[in-house]
Amino acid sequence: MSVTGCQNRTRCSVLIVCAKSMINGQLKHALKTLGFAQLSAAPSHVAAIQRIKNRPFTHIIFDAKGTDMPALDFVKQALELEEKAILIAISEHPRIDDVFSLLRAGARHFIVPPFAVDTIENIFCRASDKPALSEAVLNAPDRNGAFTAVILNNLYRLSVSMRQSREFTSAARDVMGYKSQLHESVELAYLFCEGDQEMLREKVIEGCINRAKEAATRLGRLRKKLGRKRSGDSNVIIEDEEDEEDENAVA
Repeated sequence: MSVTGCQNRTRCSVLIVCAKSMINGQLKHALKTLGFAQLSAAPSHVAAIQRIKNRPFTHIIFDAKGTDMPALDFVKQALELEEKAILIAISEHPRIDDVFSLLRAGARHFIVPPFAVDTIENIFCRASDKPALSEAVLNAPDRNGAFTAVILNNLYRLSVSMRQSREFTSAARDVMGYKSQLHESVELAYLFCEGDQEMLREKVIEGCINRAKEAATRLGRLRKKLGRKRSGDSNVIIEDEEDEEDENAVA
C-alpha cells in the first residue's frame, strides 16, 4: 500500500511507535491537523510488530531508540511484514551513526522533537516521495565523496536554472526548487558526513578542483578540434558522444 506525496491523507494509516505519551499526543494532534485520520499507537517496538501483523500501515513513525527491541531490528522486521510502508524515525537526541544505520536499513526519513505541524508535513511529503538519502550515498565506501557529488550536481542544476531564468520567465519558477534541493543536500551532508564538517568542506573543494580540471581538459580538446576544422583538415570528425556533448556545452 503506497501513497504518493501527501495526497489521499484520509486513506493513509499511520502507526506511532513511542513509549512517551507526550510525544504520542503531539504527533497525533499534528497529524490530525494535517488531515490524517487513521492513527494508531504502540508503546513498544514488539507491540508495534504485532500491530503490523494484524493490519497494514502506510506510514510508521517509530522511536529511533530501542525499547524491547533494537530499532534496527524493528525496521528490518517491519519492512519484511509491510514492504511498502514508509518508516520515519523519531530521534530526540540523535546519534548520527545510529540514524544513518536506520536509513540504510530502509527508513525513509527522520524527525527531531519538538514537532511543528509544517515540519511534520514537509517530512511526510519528502519521505513519501523518496528516501532522505540516495542508495549511492547510503552504500558509498567514501560517504563524503558521495555527498560532494550530490552537492555539486545540485549546484550545477541551480546555476543552469538561474541562467535560464534570465532569458525565459517560465524557468524562474524552477529556481526555488533547485535552491531547496541544494540546501537540503548541504544540510544532510553536514549532518551525516564522516569525520567533521571541515573534512567534508575539504572534500567539496577537492571535488570542485577535479571538475574544473575535467572541464579544462574537455575545452582544450574541443578548441584543438575546432582549430583543425577551421584549417580545413577533412579528417576531423566527432567520433564519440562525449565530444558531441562538449560542443553543445560550449555552444
